[in-house]
Amino acid sequence: MKNLLTPVLAVVLGVACFIPAPASAYYYRGRYYRYSYRGHYYRYHYHGHYYRHRTWVVGVNGRAGYYRYW
Repeated sequence: MKNLLTPVLAVVLGVACFIPAPASAYYYRGRYYRYSYRGHYYRYHYHGHYYRHRTWVVGVNGRAGYYRYW
């Protein structure tokens, strides 16, 4: 029985690795929407919130730039 348990466990583990998990992200018009939340898809997750857009805001007078999400 012990000799049979190891190959069976190896087969079960091998099959489990090939079963694809359901994808939570999707591509739409060439863009990758990684996050799904309450039935909608978002590209960015920042400080606990989900956003579809992001742009770089240039810093003024030596201040550092930052991303703005909306």
